[in-house]
Amino acid sequence: MSLSSQIVLTAARVLGERAQGYAGRALRLAQRGAEQAAVRMQSEAPRFTALTEAGLRAAEVSCRALDRLLRQGLQSARGVYVDGAERLRITARADSFAALYGAQSATLPASRERIAKELEATWEIVVSTGRELADVAREVQRGLVRTRQRAAHGRTRASRRSKRATRHRSGAARPS
Repeated sequence: MSLSSQIVLTAARVLGERAQGYAGRALRLAQRGAEQAAVRMQSEAPRFTALTEAGLRAAEVSCRALDRLLRQGLQSARGVYVDGAERLRITARADSFAALYGAQSATLPASRERIAKELEATWEIVVSTGRELADVAREVQRGLVRTRQRAAHGRTRASRRSKRATRHRSGAARPS
């Protein structure tokens, strides 16, 4: 084999060994990054669970509120229907415009009272739903703050353990 061929082969081996070193380092960096990402994802699992459960609770509250509002709307529609039928009866029985006007005017206070009660019931549904949703939000916020504090405390401990392990592997003296 010629000298130039031997130089080329030696250069190829050296470059190959260097490339393997670089590839090895790149692989270790990628593995470390993947491990850190997995730890972060695992540490976020309680927050994800809390937010998912809060979403379900908020949906339940909203569905109950919608059900109550629809029932209240149906009750209001029935009231309007009964009022309308009564006014039509009054109109059919009236023998003069003055009698019709007087009879219709007499029904106004009862109609106003019914409408006021229906609006009050609707408003109470809206207010109570707002309170329930605010309670859900406060509970979730408290839970997330506690979870974040625990996670931060755990990361601090894990960080200390990791630093100790790194020092131990590198031969540095352990703190006493």
